[in-house]
Amino acid sequence: MNQDKAPHILVVEDDITLATLLKENLKLAGFTTHLCKDGEEGWQVFQKEKFDLCLLDVNMPKKNGFELGKLIREQDVFTPLVFLTANSSEEDKLKGFGLGADEYITKPFSTQELLARMRAILKRSVPAKPEILIKDEVYEIAGMKIDIPNHLITYDNKEKKISTTECDLLKLFVKNKNQLLTRNSLLLSVWGRDDFYTARNLDVYINKLRKLLKDNERVEILNIHGSGFKLVETLVA
Repeated sequence: MNQDKAPHILVVEDDITLATLLKENLKLAGFTTHLCKDGEEGWQVFQKEKFDLCLLDVNMPKKNGFELGKLIREQDVFTPLVFLTANSSEEDKLKGFGLGADEYITKPFSTQELLARMRAILKRSVPAKPEILIKDEVYEIAGMKIDIPNHLITYDNKEKKISTTECDLLKLFVKNKNQLLTRNSLLLSVWGRDDFYTARNLDVYINKLRKLLKDNERVEILNIHGSGFKLVETLVA
């Protein structure tokens, strides 16, 4: 995100009344927006413009929010996604988080709550400026290099791009390797709150990290029952 410009938000919502209301409130809060009426239009626009965050309605014609979110994630692992939906089922929330959502907000919602969550996401998704990067932002563990500023994991001469949330979690684990990190501490550090939605999101991202690390037999994330998680590094004999 360019800190010198107003954050640019993609809003994909087929309810014109709600979309217009969102646009006005976002404008008052200092954001610029591009409104799209369905998932197909949203996908076409996303490929042409650069956005700092995407607000996606789930139930839309042509392409629903989940279909659009999947396409966006396949092309871009960095841009934050927030799903908006009237469906509060646990299955839908898990599906949204599984697609890489940063937030899942149920309608009706408070505008102030939406803005607060958006600002929190944008704050942690801002890349560090080159002049303030520090050496400790590149970590090495079990023969693997984790480049936080560039969102890269390098292992066995292979690079993998990782999302902002994956970066935040992995950094916490590596800095506290072989130590217990409670669920509460992880949730507060990464999402800023501990509730049902963020707790389920944490579980999804733990699984994502385990898949990222699965090729390295010397490191794994253990589930400490009833407490939290621990990144364990096995030393070479």
